[in-house]
Amino acid sequence: MTAINGYPAWVRASDHTTYGGDLNKKNWQSQGVVDARTDVDAAALCRLAEDLSACSRTCPFGVISWTCVDTPTPGVPLITAVNLMTGIAIVDYSGDAPPTGFPSAARNGTGDVTFTFAASYSDAYGVAGAFSPVHALAGSRTSGAYATAAISGQTVRVRLLDTADSGVSNSSGTLMVL
Repeated sequence: MTAINGYPAWVRASDHTTYGGDLNKKNWQSQGVVDARTDVDAAALCRLAEDLSACSRTCPFGVISWTCVDTPTPGVPLITAVNLMTGIAIVDYSGDAPPTGFPSAARNGTGDVTFTFAASYSDAYGVAGAFSPVHALAGSRTSGAYATAAISGQTVRVRLLDTADSGVSNSSGTLMVL
């Protein structure tokens, strides 16, 4: 029997054995599968397990899109789309009022936003796993602006800047976090 165990993918500690693979796994008594149209043999399962573990080590934890409205009055960032390993938010939310399980966002200044992630998230099966951002890639959706990202603990600070390195008003950006 294959027992699948381990932490959610964002913990990034999985290998092929977490998903039931074993380099010594063989078909029982060298027999093939019962139904080749629906079943996988031992070698195929091991290959699937290795491929899945490679994906869990490299795929992003989440991709976030946001917009900052600075006129007439600067306000909190509006999160326009979030796609996390834990779920997808398909409705906008204010950065200071995230739905349960989603990151919050705070405006630091013009074109300057900080995203705060929880230290642990749970998957659809209720298995919790620690999360700590290790890599962030930010992009600007505002013409003439570029983005920088810096990680500090559970927060990722993104700045959208123009060619003079000044914050960009009414800016929009995208953040990918691993």
